[in-house]
Amino acid sequence: MDRRNGSVGTQIIVKPDNTITMEDFEIRQPGRGEVLIETVSTLISAGTELGTQEQPRTNGFAPGYSNAGKIIAIGSDINDYAIGDRVLSLGRHATHVTTSATAQSLAIIPDDLTFDQGAYGVLGSVSLHGVRRAKVELGEFVVITGMGIVGQLALQLVSQTGCEILIALDLSNQRLRVAKDSGATHVLNPQHVDVYSEINRITGGRGIDLVIEASGYPELLPVAFQLARIGGRIMLLGSIWHRKIEVDFMDLHEKELTLVGCHQPKCPTTSTHHFPWTQQYNRQQILKMILHNQLDVDVLTTHRVPYHQIAEAYRLLRDERDKSLGILLSWN
Repeated sequence: MDRRNGSVGTQIIVKPDNTITMEDFEIRQPGRGEVLIETVSTLISAGTELGTQEQPRTNGFAPGYSNAGKIIAIGSDINDYAIGDRVLSLGRHATHVTTSATAQSLAIIPDDLTFDQGAYGVLGSVSLHGVRRAKVELGEFVVITGMGIVGQLALQLVSQTGCEILIALDLSNQRLRVAKDSGATHVLNPQHVDVYSEINRITGGRGIDLVIEASGYPELLPVAFQLARIGGRIMLLGSIWHRKIEVDFMDLHEKELTLVGCHQPKCPTTSTHHFPWTQQYNRQQILKMILHNQLDVDVLTTHRVPYHQIAEAYRLLRDERDKSLGILLSWN
């Protein structure tokens, strides 16, 4: 491949043994209904990207799906986008991505947002889909377990629903400080307090109306069953990635709990009267909320590193959670 004519890009590949490589690829020019994007910033999705690395694989994979960049070429039959547009896409970690220009694949980044801020639009839509499915009511008592990016964004969204109590649970004191500054009424670190007795005290013995599990670790399921009140709800927002534990479902049965799954790709892409909240609507809504200071994503960013340092970024997210949260890769 010849770099001299600008036809070669660089992408990140995770090998089956989880070594990270930077590989050249031929940049494909956009066809009908497609655009070519030059990447400026991508956001690491720790849950998905580290979770995928836990799975046995025989082939490498190209991680990433939160790509902010600029359109540099368009294919035929493109009416809604132009060269120079700043866009959020589901593109991987790569210097360039060629992608469909369908509404669910692209969103315009507002002029007053940075590319870094725009890159949060996809994970923001993951959290928004979960909060919608959780159906938070005014005055409810809510617990969110796991203060990664998805949990933090869910907390910021839930804090605007009128719930009375909003409790954040995490093992990282730094992440809990961010949650407290972002709207949590209470923060609890299970390493330092008895969560059950503290929540019993906070709720006056009533228990929790809604538990949003955002960590992706099934060990939190029995905890959620115990925290929830009779008739309470549990939303599985974090991807569990085939992690297995033995679970006693007696609490779920006897307390008549409702267990709800949530997987953002199942969010519809076609609006209906019954459910108008499409993937594209949610991403555009998140970008608007960031623009209007209803969501603070800057507080979530702990690192911005050149893309070739992604292996260190993964190490930080895996081994030093108290020092890392949102890690953005720079491509320009």
